[in-house]
Amino acid sequence: MSEIRSVQDYKDFLKENRELLHKNAIRIENLPKNDDWILDNEWDVIYEQEVIKHVTNEC
Repeated sequence: MSEIRSVQDYKDFLKENRELLHKNAIRIENLPKNDDWILDNEWDVIYEQEVIKHVTNEC
């Protein structure tokens, strides 16, 4: 893999490796309901911050 130097390089990497990424991804539906990762509120906070940042940047 060549070094990623730009956003376009990263997009190209994702496009070229889409199948591999999907194959290795863990679906949240397959995790137990009491999994620590799901129960950790930090992920919700990070997600909300990113959504707010994205919406704010669009206005």
